[in-house]
Amino acid sequence: MITEKAMLASLHISCWSARKHDKQVSREVDERYGGKDAGRFNKVLASKDALKSIKAITGNARIFHQEQTLPWGERGERLLPSANYGHYSRQMRMYQQQFEDAALAFVRDYHSVIWEAKQSLGGLFRKEDYPEPSEIRNKFAFRTSITPVPMSDDFRVNLGQDEVDAIKRDLEYRIEQAHAAANQDLWKRLYDVVSHMVDRLSDPEAIFRDSLVGNIIKITELLPRLNINDDPQLDQMRRKVEENLCAYSPDQLRKNKKLRREAVGNAQDVLDAMAGYVEVA
Repeated sequence: MITEKAMLASLHISCWSARKHDKQVSREVDERYGGKDAGRFNKVLASKDALKSIKAITGNARIFHQEQTLPWGERGERLLPSANYGHYSRQMRMYQQQFEDAALAFVRDYHSVIWEAKQSLGGLFRKEDYPEPSEIRNKFAFRTSITPVPMSDDFRVNLGQDEVDAIKRDLEYRIEQAHAAANQDLWKRLYDVVSHMVDRLSDPEAIFRDSLVGNIIKITELLPRLNINDDPQLDQMRRKVEENLCAYSPDQLRKNKKLRREAVGNAQDVLDAMAGYVEVA
């Protein structure tokens, strides 16, 4: 059962926006051009460099969270297979520590951030736009939460049996749908990286990055930990991709036209073998 093989993971990250709506300037623009609520003028309260590292860490953490989990529901939770929990939690702790360190560094430089903003904003600078130094640290937060997948048998509420049974059936249906969505998500991930290889290598003049092969290697390593349904066809296809596409060197594919054509043929064979398993938009 999915409740025994997975849990729900949520990622919550908040940062100081360093933006402020200037109502006065917005009104002045309306008055000058005869507009009415024509737009909002938002001041930039800190330079790009001041928050650059925090935004980079945040972006990397969100991408990792998405890659290492599967679709679930509509409230932001993602399905985290038990087989991937150790890898996920170790990496997330690393991202959290990086985030905490970057936030503390920002707090230490906060007075310099305000001074630099004063020079760049000129007459638009307002000291009251900035949180107090004692408050700014609370504008940054990084948290992951892990909760069990709900079970219909655990549902308890003071309702009539018919209502309880209806709610249980709805929950069981949603779990079944989550199973299907998780499986389709994995097939689509595998299809997308192989399809991208075919697209790039089919054009002899196309330039590609090392990640063209790197992403294929990455997904073949990740799939066994995410294959929560133990789908034998998916695992067979993963091994086919691994055996036929992961051994290519990006440099060889750039220099050896014959090898490049061979890789395109192998990749296309894999795509053809996926027909019927993947819903392609």
